[in-house]
Amino acid sequence: MRYHDYHLNKYEVSDHGETIIFHLIYDYPEEKIDESKIKFSNVALYNFSHTTSAIITDIEEATISDLVQEIGSYITEWNRMYGVRLWRDNLQNYGLWLQSEGYKAWRIISAIGFYGFIIAKSVSNA
Repeated sequence: MRYHDYHLNKYEVSDHGETIIFHLIYDYPEEKIDESKIKFSNVALYNFSHTTSAIITDIEEATISDLVQEIGSYITEWNRMYGVRLWRDNLQNYGLWLQSEGYKAWRIISAIGFYGFIIAKSVSNA
């Protein structure tokens, strides 16, 4: 996957939130322009903040348990307010169920403000 120092041109959410595609572009003076598309499939949960002018520096895989521990209070509140897809009766069981079903987690980190995560079954070049 090509993403380091690529600008987030846009992202698409489709299939009722189960597919996310990042459209990235490497566009710097005196450098060859390059495009990269990264597709997350069978998405269970995602959240992005500050998407404007994002330059992606890392897409790191994390364990479901670490991510759920890190943002668990948000997930619980999102479930209370909106309903979280595939939610179980409590946060611990939600995390355990995602792990047992083969879901993985990724943190998406940016040089400028953007932060996000995706819990999905797979990631690939689109």
